[in-house]
Amino acid sequence: MKLNSITLFFLVCIFFLVECKEPDNVLKETITVTITPDSLIIPKTDFVSWRLKATVTNSDSDSIVWSSENTRIATVNEKGYVTAINAGVTEVVATLFNGKAFAKCKVTVTDNNDYKFRLILKDKGTSGFSVNRPEEFLSLKSIERRRKQNLSVNETDLPISTDYIKEIEKTGAVVVSKSKWLKTVTIKCSDFFLSDKLKELSFVEDVVLVWQTNKPIYLNTKKQINISSDPTKSLSDTIYGSAFDNINLNKGQYLHELGYKGAGIDIAVIDAAFVGIRSNPQLKNVHIKGAKSFIFEDQDPYGTDTHGVWTTSCMATNMPGYYVGTAPEANYWLLRTEDIDSEYPVEQDYWVAAIEFADSVGVDVVNTSLYYTTSNFAPYHYRFEDLDGKTELATRGANMAADKGIFIVCCAGNESSWIGTPGDSPNVLAVGAVNNKGLIADFSSFGLTVDGRIKPDVVALGSGAAVIPESGAYIDYRYGTSYSSPIMCGLAACLWQANPQLTNKQLLDVIKKSADRYNNPLLPYGYGIPDMQKAFELARGL
Repeated sequence: MKLNSITLFFLVCIFFLVECKEPDNVLKETITVTITPDSLIIPKTDFVSWRLKATVTNSDSDSIVWSSENTRIATVNEKGYVTAINAGVTEVVATLFNGKAFAKCKVTVTDNNDYKFRLILKDKGTSGFSVNRPEEFLSLKSIERRRKQNLSVNETDLPISTDYIKEIEKTGAVVVSKSKWLKTVTIKCSDFFLSDKLKELSFVEDVVLVWQTNKPIYLNTKKQINISSDPTKSLSDTIYGSAFDNINLNKGQYLHELGYKGAGIDIAVIDAAFVGIRSNPQLKNVHIKGAKSFIFEDQDPYGTDTHGVWTTSCMATNMPGYYVGTAPEANYWLLRTEDIDSEYPVEQDYWVAAIEFADSVGVDVVNTSLYYTTSNFAPYHYRFEDLDGKTELATRGANMAADKGIFIVCCAGNESSWIGTPGDSPNVLAVGAVNNKGLIADFSSFGLTVDGRIKPDVVALGSGAAVIPESGAYIDYRYGTSYSSPIMCGLAACLWQANPQLTNKQLLDVIKKSADRYNNPLLPYGYGIPDMQKAFELARGL
């Protein structure tokens, strides 16, 4: 048979392909990737990463793509540095860029930390209580405060269902705080991923991490100066002793001379601890109705910190001729919420729990020389946009308390910056600091809120304010809005005693209107220095 040229060509190609076929006994070299080490056990810690090294064989390319199979446990960057995120086990994968080979490293993250989560509830469930029987969950004084201001007990006052609390505890969580007003429950646990189980509860809307570790912080700036007498003071002024400047700047003695010194007014001081206040010889006349700590790890309200003593002394001291505070005849509740060893958002949960307690026992006025603008906790950042008078937890708690008829005074802050929570609330009197000449302190915080409100609202003496220290052995002079706040708070209590017909919101308005810059507010003074004589006259006009 004759072959044509085309057929012959194909036969030749087949022959050469068969002849050039690689023998079966010759093996290709395998491309491999190995990771050193092939397993890793690391503790969860901040600011530390561990390096993995990938080795590639039998490949022209050694370009590796790193990835983690569970980034909630550990992450890895493009250079192979592993960062622990939460306790658990995951695989870190090194993949050859062309995808032809990969290797895995088992990463185990250990963690000795505890966690606190804020559970945001969809509803409060059925508590068994009724707004028609408020005496079962509110004091008579609390109910009376509402009645005087024509405020009703409503659904927000009802406790969270005990069934809900039991379901939460069944997961292994420990309840550390709760808010009936804001429908939140704060829990503590050792397993970060318990949050997944909590999210599965039918009544839980969201879970937010609010505490993790403890790091030291410093809350207050202290400065002592020598005490010197002032020969220009009249004999009547010597009643106030070293506290004369505290009260004189706002003409607070006008109210005292009329007999209004806070009698019958209950003031809650929400602060850090109150160490030594019961044994302090200069505070022996203070009428303390009760004390309570809301910090889960430390239930001692007196504790080891003195900030609460200093602030309380500005109002409560009653030692004529030596030191007289701005509300020496008021009653006091000492409520501890500030954990001085850390700065985490869980302190807002404590703060809200404290003001709810203050409401339930019938407190009229609250002073809080605390503010929140910074956090040790990287996932939680305070943003200026959220300090709008309605977003942060403490601010929402303050707004609810105001709706219950409580008058709230808060320090403006000591950062020469925007006002933190809860002072950003429109229902809170935020107080900045001036010296005894009425000049603004360089540390006093100020600014316009997102919605255009001026803060602080007013100012009082906070630069060189006289306070009683924990020992009571001498007079101390301190610098901070922590002291201008209680000075003004005590005067507000006396003004309310003089004008009990006012609502808390009318009282707030009167104090602003009495200030020297009310018609021309100016930052950083806000509405300026309130005048208690003018405020008294304005209140009587109402």
